Amino acid sequence: MTTESEEKLTEPSSSSKRLVIIAARTVILFLAFLGAYRVWRNIELCPRTDDAEIIANTVGVAAQVSGTIIKLNVVDNQKVHHGDLIMTLDARPYEAEVARAKAKLELIQSEVKAWEEQVTAAKATLQEREAKAAYAIDHYQRLKPLLEGNFVSQDKLQAAKADAESSQALVREAEALVERAIHNLAEVDGKNTHTEEAKAELWNAELRLSYCNVYASCDGYITDLKIAPGSYAAAGQQLFTIVDSSIWYVIANFREIDIQHIKPGQSARVYLMAQRFIPLDGIVQGIARGIFPYVGASKEQAASQGVLATVPATFDFIQLATRFPVRIILQSKKEADFRLGGKASVIIDTRTTPFMSELKLLQEPEAMPFLSPVIAPTLTPKQSSSTSIHQ
Repeated sequence: MTTESEEKLTEPSSSSKRLVIIAARTVILFLAFLGAYRVWRNIELCPRTDDAEIIANTVGVAAQVSGTIIKLNVVDNQKVHHGDLIMTLDARPYEAEVARAKAKLELIQSEVKAWEEQVTAAKATLQEREAKAAYAIDHYQRLKPLLEGNFVSQDKLQAAKADAESSQALVREAEALVERAIHNLAEVDGKNTHTEEAKAELWNAELRLSYCNVYASCDGYITDLKIAPGSYAAAGQQLFTIVDSSIWYVIANFREIDIQHIKPGQSARVYLMAQRFIPLDGIVQGIARGIFPYVGASKEQAASQGVLATVPATFDFIQLATRFPVRIILQSKKEADFRLGGKASVIIDTRTTPFMSELKLLQEPEAMPFLSPVIAPTLTPKQSSSTSIHQ
């Protein structure tokens, strides 16, 4: 009897335990599904990628005139500022050009004075011949009525007529001489073209002389410097690079199924591999509209070449979503921690309202725009060689 009663007491207890276990499992499964949904939803609203790297604008430094480098004021990886003198080329050939252009200008100015005197003399000759022609015509007109009364002979009248016609021909000749002198003087709108041409040649020579001083066009870091004083710099040949430190970007490659909610101006968090636990703020600048298309059985060969970004596929045997570069502007000013080509991870919060005004301010450079070294034509060669681009 005791055993039966004990079994009756334990049966309800076992049933209760099973119910509790079932309820606990149900709750756990519900929480697991809820957690999975929240993670999926978070990934949908905040797409992320580890395929990102830091980039910056770069300026290739090249001499605008050819010459031997006589002074190099920077070393590799040095910080430079906008307008700093980077290097100096041998200016003697260009100083000679300036001296030659100045001499030519002085010669042209002397010739212009002679041409002006020729114009003055031609006009004076024209004025004299016009006066003689007017007298000869009047004299002929006075003698014509006297022929009827035999007060003048036919020969005198004929001679007066010939003098009048000859004087008119001399006037036309003088007018042609005046036009030729004015043509040789070559003045247009009050400016002498010969003088203006010589001034332009002098200005060009002084400009080429000013190019012997090469200045930094932005704030940044000297990179890949492999030259020394004595090296020959050919015009237009890049010598080294300046990494512009005024603005830094991150190029993050997102799958095409993740970019549908990404818009310019949305906020982003960037984690650099060099500083994994320090989040940096960023703003989405835009999404690339195209990359190299990959076709054929093997996707390792691009279909065409151009200037589009290249994002190679990872596998050949499965269909992968294409990844498109998303450019993100970093808001942090800790430029010393940024290095071009450094790896990063990015999370974009698509729930944020686009910060378009902040994006516009970030893209405006703080430094002065680059100014070409323009030298006034009145400077001497010595002054031109020492003139900065900021004058």
